[in-house]
Amino acid sequence: MSMAALLHRHLFGVKGDVRDPICYVDEQTVLYPAGHNTVIFNLEQRIQRFLPGTEKTEEITAIAVSPNKKFVAVAEKSDKGVITVFDLHSLKRRRLLTASDSMSKEFVSLAFSPDSKLLMAQGGAPDWTLTLWTWEKAKFVASMKTAATPNSVMYQCSFSPTDNNLITVTGNGVFKQLKLVDSNLKLLPNALNKREPQNYLCHAWCSDERVVVGTDTGDLLVVDGVELKAFIPRAPSDSTSIESVIWY
Repeated sequence: MSMAALLHRHLFGVKGDVRDPICYVDEQTVLYPAGHNTVIFNLEQRIQRFLPGTEKTEEITAIAVSPNKKFVAVAEKSDKGVITVFDLHSLKRRRLLTASDSMSKEFVSLAFSPDSKLLMAQGGAPDWTLTLWTWEKAKFVASMKTAATPNSVMYQCSFSPTDNNLITVTGNGVFKQLKLVDSNLKLLPNALNKREPQNYLCHAWCSDERVVVGTDTGDLLVVDGVELKAFIPRAPSDSTSIESVIWY
């Protein structure tokens, strides 16, 4: 006797504890995590397609769509954090990645390089290791522990929009700009090294070298290399933190 199979028809809700959970694939299509699935939703046709979670993993912790809009990387929590790269046209799995030198069970942030060839993942506690791969070949490129102390928390990693070798990471008491040189991550000087550390919750590149940073106290800082170009404090009546920044 054959067993009937249950198929997804529609998923409601968004898993909101994922960093930047909603991504545009094109003007009519958005992608987001819902439960243990990644949903690809066509806004005009009102049709959903699904990328299922990996068996024996706990939950989705981060997603990123490649700049060429051909691939999506989905990070999931497990005994060793895993990342699956899917082809957005065929919906097939293209690559499975994990960081062998990390002790963490999860990745908290993902980013593709501007040419979509490198994938970067910020690992979670306890070691907060940043790892880069040439993802199509599953080839390890470089790694670095980014947290200031074991008790720090890291939130986000990103590439410069035009340079595969320039990277920014932010966390509690951590703002670092890195350069990839000969498969090594080199720490660059930056304007915030001279300031009292803050809880930097998010950031966004707004040019080749300029980065806007948001804090838990609602302040915005504009960093251009070794210069702090602007400090925009929160309004005295506003106690809201800045959780996400998007450059338009």
